[in-house]
Amino acid sequence: MAILTPNRTDDVYRHRFTAAHELGHLVLHGDATGDSRQEREADAFAAEFLTPAASIAPLLPRRLDLAQLTEIRRVWGVSIDSLIYRCRELGMISDATASRGYQRLRALDGQPGFTAEPVEGFPGEQPALLTQAYELAEQEKGVTIPRLADELGWHPARVRRLLGSPDTRPILRIV
Repeated sequence: MAILTPNRTDDVYRHRFTAAHELGHLVLHGDATGDSRQEREADAFAAEFLTPAASIAPLLPRRLDLAQLTEIRRVWGVSIDSLIYRCRELGMISDATASRGYQRLRALDGQPGFTAEPVEGFPGEQPALLTQAYELAEQEKGVTIPRLADELGWHPARVRRLLGSPDTRPILRIV
């Protein structure tokens, strides 16, 4: 099992890749501990899961173009680093070109269009099966968020966040 919360990283693209990477471990390796080969396999799984070669290849530039990759990043929800890697992996650019691309990308870090995009505020993928399991447990067993939080030893707000459930309690402010 892998549970990722938005506070794991300050970049939504990194967060999505991490989620796909962890899914790769679950699908490919089960309960095995991660060695370097398994980490590479999970990375390859994540790359193919988020940017399937057959779908992304026609959209990638034949010459390294960071502005074009920025647009692709927004549509596909992956980092520019990942897209440069994918261009190299699919044989569209050389290792040297990829290296120069990473250097240019580092030089542009913090510039408009090249900043990390925070996970907060990104609706992204919500864990649908987790929410469905909770709803079933709520209907069949009368499980509540406070009760589930107590059993997990978590704060109810964390359980709500994982379930994508808004906190309906009023916000109290001291004036």
